Amino acid sequence: MKNLMNITLKVTCLTLALTIPSLAENPAQDTSKAEQYFANELDFKTNPYGVKKALENKESNIAIIDVRASKDFAAGHIPGAISIPYDKYNFDGSDTEFPGLKKDGYNYVYCYKAECNLAQKAAKKFASLGYPVKEIVGGFQSWKNDKFPVEK
Repeated sequence: MKNLMNITLKVTCLTLALTIPSLAENPAQDTSKAEQYFANELDFKTNPYGVKKALENKESNIAIIDVRASKDFAAGHIPGAISIPYDKYNFDGSDTEFPGLKKDGYNYVYCYKAECNLAQKAAKKFASLGYPVKEIVGGFQSWKNDKFPVEK
C-alpha cells in the first residue's frame, strides 16, 4: 500500500511538472510591458510634492484644476487652483468649454482622495479635447496630509 502511494505521488508530481510551464518559457513578468506601464504612469500622473515644487518654481505653463464640488473648493483648495466642479460640468457628456485650461502646458487635475475617480474622468475629457493633463495622485486629501498650504 505504501509503495502504491509513493508511485501515485511520483506520477502526480511528474504530471504537474510537465503541465506547468517553466519560468524560462513563461517569465514572471513581461518587463518591456512593465517599463511602458511605468513610463505611462509618469507621463499621466504626478504627486502633491511635484505640484508643490511647480508652484514654488512659479512655473507659468501649468494650471491646477479642482473638480470637487464648489462648496468644497470654497472650504479650501490647492493655492492657485481653478474650480471646474463635477456638479456643474459634465465630464462624461457633451461639454467642451472649460475655463482656465492650458493647451501649452500641463493641467494638473485633482479631486477628493485616492479612491475618487472624478479627476480621472475630467482628465480623460480634457485630454479628448487636446489638453495635456496629469492626475494629482491622492487628491486634495494627500495634499492636506502632506501639510502643504491650503488657500480659501
